[in-house]
Amino acid sequence: MFKGPVPPVVPFSLGSLGFMTPFYSERYKECLKSILQGGMSITLRHRLQCHVIREAAENENENEGGPILVLNEVTIDRGISSFLTNLECYCDNSFVTCVQGDGLILSTTSGSTAYSLAAGGSMVHPQVPGILFTPICPHSLSFRPLILPEHVTLRIQVPFNSRGHAWVSFDGKDRKQLAPGDALVCSMSAWPVPTVCRVDSTSDFLHSIHDGLHWNLRKTQSFDGLRDI
Repeated sequence: MFKGPVPPVVPFSLGSLGFMTPFYSERYKECLKSILQGGMSITLRHRLQCHVIREAAENENENEGGPILVLNEVTIDRGISSFLTNLECYCDNSFVTCVQGDGLILSTTSGSTAYSLAAGGSMVHPQVPGILFTPICPHSLSFRPLILPEHVTLRIQVPFNSRGHAWVSFDGKDRKQLAPGDALVCSMSAWPVPTVCRVDSTSDFLHSIHDGLHWNLRKTQSFDGLRDI
């Protein structure tokens, strides 16, 4: 809805995890009244700005349509192809690596607890400015996830000698095919999404990973010293 500045958003949970939605929908009247009458704490949730470039990956002016804004992640995968993806990755025009595997996730820190986490990426506080670079089932044991600074520009290109196409989706929507020679250019958007906190940014984040992911939940060791057999 907002390509530029975004007004503060009060997020209500209608799902099961609620990482970005700390308020309960059944108590919306009480929550809104409390927010409007008192002060509020804000979490600035960074967004990624993406462009798809067709058959001219060296010329970033020849892109397809306007920028696509992403709150969680942009995912490049191999789709229905039986071949591994082959993606050349550049950071500020410096070669990073060639991804061979099922694909690659470029995630915001708000999206670090979503698909990126399932693929082995770190959980990152949403107010840490950065871009997560997470491979999906890489065909190399040495390929580990990266966290890059917010000021870099990433370019992911399908090489001309690739054996197949790749597919890109933005927050799980607007799926597009990337043919050999096509590229995705991704950077941090200048306009984050301010969301209202239930308590504060850190308390809400820690509550969400404890309550939603049952983080570090295990049985307490018995005091009598007996071990399970």
